[in-house]
Amino acid sequence: MACVTETFIYRASIGPEPGKTYSGAEGVRAGIAEMRAIDAGRIPVVTDQNIHGNRGYYRWIYRWPSTGMVADEAGCDFIQFRDGLLDSKDAYRKVRQHPTVPALRHLTTPAPAHSPGAPVTVRLANAGDAEALLQSMERLAEFEGYKADFRVATKELLARGLAASQGQEFRAFVADCAAGGLSGYAVVQEIPFTFDLRPTLVLKELFVAAADRSRGVGTALMEAVIAYARRHGCGRLRWLVLPGNDAAKRFYERFGGAIDSAWENWVLNPSLNSASSNVSAAEFVGGDPAG
Repeated sequence: MACVTETFIYRASIGPEPGKTYSGAEGVRAGIAEMRAIDAGRIPVVTDQNIHGNRGYYRWIYRWPSTGMVADEAGCDFIQFRDGLLDSKDAYRKVRQHPTVPALRHLTTPAPAHSPGAPVTVRLANAGDAEALLQSMERLAEFEGYKADFRVATKELLARGLAASQGQEFRAFVADCAAGGLSGYAVVQEIPFTFDLRPTLVLKELFVAAADRSRGVGTALMEAVIAYARRHGCGRLRWLVLPGNDAAKRFYERFGGAIDSAWENWVLNPSLNSASSNVSAAEFVGGDPAG
């Protein structure tokens, strides 16, 4: 509780209306423990966050890994700082509920017996994640077979995205690991100009550390990416899968992903194909090379 003031007030998103209130460092510690017990088994995903001056907010969603429970919950926490410490947190949530499921559990209701371990928390990466993110990227590059051509460095991650004040070339979502480091990450890039004047979001990379698989990390990361795409009005989300990675294909199918049979994936490296410089603009019609 070293990051909160002695008078810190936490107004929880559930409990006696308008939400149970906890105060002081020890009271907040107890409140956090109660909320974790209530939300055990849910997969939290931070979808947006912003701090301006001494105030800030972050939006989140909770998802149950089982379809037999409440489908999802959306929330927003408003936070305030004083003298560099957290001074208050005011939390709100909305619940989308199926007609056949019980109402939202109260503080006295125990967590379901099938709940997995600690919940997975996904957030937007920041400058402090650069080194850990780079290490995870290197592991993915080794798995997918392009480690020899991998040129990304910490300074590039900072300059092109994590520490860029404007013109970010990418955004990254990360899942923290309880033992330190990252359990996984997802990198996205936005193509702003497309045929329907809606951006296309490209999922460039999604990786989960071997020790953290089957814990819902990949699901939480994918949910964060989808939430980001919806929030930014994207018309579609695209990604590539290695042909032999059947496990990844099954994973993406769970979210409604499918092979785009309307297009072939082509690639050209100009430095390896000097013949490309001999193709004239007149040979292209409607974006496809004329036969």
